[in-house]
Amino acid sequence: MNLAALGLELARNRRRARLTQREVAERMETTQSSIARVESGAARPSLDFLERFAQATGIPISIELGKRTAQDVSVEARRRRVRSALGDFVFDPWLRNPTTLEKRALNARGLTREYFQRKRSAS
Repeated sequence: MNLAALGLELARNRRRARLTQREVAERMETTQSSIARVESGAARPSLDFLERFAQATGIPISIELGKRTAQDVSVEARRRRVRSALGDFVFDPWLRNPTTLEKRALNARGLTREYFQRKRSAS
């Protein structure tokens, strides 16, 4: 299991427990940003962290170790895992008042305010 897959599994468990990242962090006596980093695959959690996460959500965590297959790393497989964790949720970075640099990067990728407004109205 790679970090991204583990992070998605943790996010799925947290949502299944109907908890926010902040609520889990409070139960674990850590920060919301540390939960976000682990769920995004940007940080490698310790076994202690995983144990406390499982206790905070009330949902056991199972980890399989072994070789990764081509299916595990395909773009489509990653999209399916993200959708299974997030459902229909669409993150809109414009709602959190991005910095000037972030705005420039979003616009350069075509991820304008209007793009996200259309996505929200289509839902």
